Amino acid sequence: MTSTPVTRPHEAKSAPQQAIDARKRESATKIAAVRKSIKALGRTGAPITRSGVAILAGVSRSFTYQNETANSIIIAAQSTSQARTRGRVEAATAQQQACWRERALNAEDRARVLRRELTVQHQLVADLLGQMRDPDGTWLEDERNRLREENERLHRDRNELLIERDELLRKLRGARANVARLNHDRANELFPQGPGPDRNEGEVTPPTITTMTTSSLAAPSD
Repeated sequence: MTSTPVTRPHEAKSAPQQAIDARKRESATKIAAVRKSIKALGRTGAPITRSGVAILAGVSRSFTYQNETANSIIIAAQSTSQARTRGRVEAATAQQQACWRERALNAEDRARVLRRELTVQHQLVADLLGQMRDPDGTWLEDERNRLREENERLHRDRNELLIERDELLRKLRGARANVARLNHDRANELFPQGPGPDRNEGEVTPPTITTMTTSSLAAPSD
């Protein structure tokens, strides 16, 4: 009697194929966890980083690099998050700039008001000085105007002297720097190898260097 082989509806898969299928299922599970983690971070508004996604999804960082799907998902999410962040930063920056611009305008207006008040105070001081100089307490218009003009002239002279002093100080610093550089260059010309304690017998002693100094260049007093 001939035996008929039994045909099974689904033959058992080989061990390597089973391992491949298991790795695919594991990768799919990890990718789903990565997607879920990115959505959670997006809802909170937190920055999307690879390490943060890996920790939240329970996967390794190497998986997020090695798996092309996970890597593409994270890169796309980071680009979207960075674009949103730039938009928020630009909006906040524009708001801050508008606020500071308004403050600057207010400060300029206040400065103009203070300058006008200061001018009035200076004129009042000059008027009072003119009144104090008159014995009977009456105001002499000519004397008051003369004192005011003299006061203004003294202020102008003082400002000009301050400008001249600053210019002289700048020139003095430049002169000192030039003298120091000239002394350094002359020393290098005479001692190209640098000064040393030991010299060969019969070597000609170099001439004495006359060093220029700036001790005579005294800074002008205030």
